[in-house]
This record gives sequence, C-alpha cells and structure tokens, in this order.
Amino acid sequence: MQLTSNSVCARRGSGQNGGVNPANGYTLVRLRNGAHTVRSAAHGETMHPGLGPAAEGRALYADQVRLEERWREPDGEVVVWDVGLGAAANVVTVLRAVRERALPGSLRIVSFDHGLEPLSFAFANREALGYLDGYESFVTQILAGRRASFRVGSCAVQWEVCLADFPQRLAEAPTQQWGKPRVILFDPWSPAKNPAMWTAPLFADLYRHLDPAIPCSLATYSRSTMVRVALLLAGFWVGAGVPTGSKEETTLAANRPELIRAPLDGRWLERVRRSGAAEPMWQPVYRQAPLSPGTCDQLLNHPQFRR
Repeated sequence: MQLTSNSVCARRGSGQNGGVNPANGYTLVRLRNGAHTVRSAAHGETMHPGLGPAAEGRALYADQVRLEERWREPDGEVVVWDVGLGAAANVVTVLRAVRERALPGSLRIVSFDHGLEPLSFAFANREALGYLDGYESFVTQILAGRRASFRVGSCAVQWEVCLADFPQRLAEAPTQQWGKPRVILFDPWSPAKNPAMWTAPLFADLYRHLDPAIPCSLATYSRSTMVRVALLLAGFWVGAGVPTGSKEETTLAANRPELIRAPLDGRWLERVRRSGAAEPMWQPVYRQAPLSPGTCDQLLNHPQFRR
C-alpha cells in the first residue's frame, strides 16, 4: 500500500497527505501477531493490518498469482504493475519469492503512487519492520532516483516508480512505456477512503491496457461486492482470493478464466442481486447502492455466468 488519487486529496483539503505533514503522517503499529506495520494518520488506515507486511504480502501478492506459471509463459520480460507502492512491502515480497524459487530471466516492476513518503518512513524504521532486510540498497536507489537495477539470484530486475495520478494517466496517456503486465498487485487505500482508485471506469481502463495474448492476474485485498462487480464489468474473470488475517476472503481477477481457482458463481450472483451495496462506483465518490437493472443485465451476460 497505498496509492491515493488526487480527487480524494482535493476533498480532504490539502495535498497528497490529506493535510498531514509527511514527516509525522505515519506511525508504526504493532499487530497482535507481533509484526510491525505502517499506519497513515491522513487516511486513518493501516497497511497490511491482518498479518503484517511480510506474511500478508506473501499470501496475497506472491503465492496466489502463481509466479512460477508467469515465468513459464512465452519467453520475454515478466512485467509486474505494483499499483500502490506505499512502503514497498508487496514489491519486496515478490523479490523474495523470485529469489527463493530461483526464477530466472528478466523482471520489470513498475510501481505507481503519488509520493515516496510511506517508503521513506518505512526505510527509516526498517529495523522494527523487518521486511526490508537484505533489500536496503535497492530501496535506497528508489528513494534517490525512482529507479533501481539489480539482480535477485539469476533474475535481472528493473524497478521503477511512476509518481502520478494513476486513474488520469491510465485514461489519458499511452502505457507502452510501462510494458504489458503478467501480474498486477492492486493495493490502494480502501474504497471508502480512496474511491477514485476503485471505480468501474478505472478497472475498464486497466483491462483495456492488458495484452490479450499475455495471461495476467490481478490480486487485491478487497472483497467488496461493488469492486468485484466493477472488475466483472471491465471484462475480468473474478474469483474469491485467499484469506488474510481477519479477512476470510480477498479477490483474484484475471483476463483468462483458467487463472481463477475459485470463480464467483451463480450463488454469489444471487446474493449480489439482493445486496444494497453492489452497484459499482461510476464517479470517484464513495457511496453504496443496490444493483441497477442495466448493471444486472451486463453481469448476467458475462461469460463467467453463462457457462
């Protein structure tokens, strides 16, 4: 975590940290399992609150996207989009998995966020957090120039950070310079705190930038019905993701049905039709609403529910 959109910042009243000075806008939090993580005072939310940065990142963003399978796909650079750099726990989780599993070849990671303040705070508190151990030199390069080149085992890694308004860039600018992802780590602040990052148009733009010839998995911590509906309307296949701490489910989406282990089914669709909070957000304003007739028709016509 965690990327914040300008539209939210504007409503919060002053800049990218909601009026909180970056120097004191973050604090360390000790979780019940003893792990430390980072909390944002501006958003009133804690990064990786269930299991902590290392364990939660591994379960959600390394294991369930099947990294080994991404490497076995047609030769070429493996591209990972890290949407919500935050304190870089998810990127480091992927790098550790690459090292442990001896994955070869070439890896490019493109991280998106508005600023480097959370990462700078985490680096200053790296001893307590722990998960940056062994990766300090790479983080130093990122903090100094937003780019880092290094090797992890037999894998050559290029890691870069794009500081921008992600929804705006995705909607307006060509993305060829970022490469076509095989994995998307989708980890912004929550829909209630950062609605611009969870709208149906955002996911439609994201899906539009995928290469149909490249299988791509998107993992996110949210299990929100409106988020899952937005992903389906965008064209993704969507399923229940692994549990993390107090969350009994997360969400896994993909551009290929075979990448989903536990696809949402007709029973889920029936619950959605009765829900009072299923209609996706069409504007960057948080609200809850039941499914509209038009949205319901689109869901019923999704191939996931017509098989």
